[in-house]
Amino acid sequence: MTREEVRSLLLAREPADEKEQDDRAAMLAFLAELPEPFSRDQPRAHFTASALVVDHARTRTALVHHRKLGIWVQPGGHLDPDDPSYEHAALREVSEETGLDGTLQPPRPLHLDVHEIPEPPHLHLDVRFLVIADGDLVLSDESHEVRWVAIEGARLLGDTSVERLIAAFKSERATTKA
Repeated sequence: MTREEVRSLLLAREPADEKEQDDRAAMLAFLAELPEPFSRDQPRAHFTASALVVDHARTRTALVHHRKLGIWVQPGGHLDPDDPSYEHAALREVSEETGLDGTLQPPRPLHLDVHEIPEPPHLHLDVRFLVIADGDLVLSDESHEVRWVAIEGARLLGDTSVERLIAAFKSERATTKA
């Protein structure tokens, strides 16, 4: 995965609001500025991949209760050096954290988000995808719990970052139905 590939991916996403527009601008700046933007060892900020995993009916989403953060989040995490693409990284994270094999859906990406991680303080520059999957969830050692949750209920469980992701999903659904 090259900087130019990631730059193209970031530019492919039309921001839905001012927050996402600001986040995309910050991500593009970090992409140009950081010596190793895809390395988890980059102390100030680094890129991550995640996915909103929904069932085929698109009524439920798979959330994980993150062991370190103590909050409900979508599956996702750090990029591995051998990830050939962002999409691959997102699908790998989904499989590792939920046990599900999913299928990527358009748009790619679904959402862009910059959020703070408290310990140690740094930023995750998260490129988010939509994945369709069904099946039984499997608990990983990164989580306390993993569960299917109604889309509306997920907004109540998750933090503001999850709320923004679900809003992007609902906006895309409304656009594709129109």
